[in-house]
Amino acid sequence: MYKKIIVAYDESPEAKRAMSAGIELAHKLQAELRIVSVREPLPAYVAYAEVSFPGSHRALADERHLFYENLQQEAKDQALAHGIVAEGVILEGNETKVLVDDLNHWHADLLVIGRRHHPSFGARFLSSTVHEIAEKVHCSILAVL
Repeated sequence: MYKKIIVAYDESPEAKRAMSAGIELAHKLQAELRIVSVREPLPAYVAYAEVSFPGSHRALADERHLFYENLQQEAKDQALAHGIVAEGVILEGNETKVLVDDLNHWHADLLVIGRRHHPSFGARFLSSTVHEIAEKVHCSILAVL
């Protein structure tokens, strides 16, 4: 059924639940598992800090890189504890765009993603990353609450 599963993974509780679901599916289906974390570029105002504090841009970039490396390692360790060797990838850019590009490039047939709760149905439907991605890919999507 599903042979190539991508889990969108960040530090949120929803992503952690999605990770657990992705691991369970990959284990049961004997599928490949790819863990994708997306980081947005540092904000433009960091350039102002660089003027006042030379080296601050590099320090912030290094700190952020370490954060995502640790996040990825945590997810890969969780998968390995269930007998799955997962590939981890850190992408940079707009969350929806880079996830769609990676889904298409890797030829994934399932995306497992955590769905954040929004107060109203309209806001949830219109602003949902899941909805935006679903409009642009041809693979199945499992949105985990």
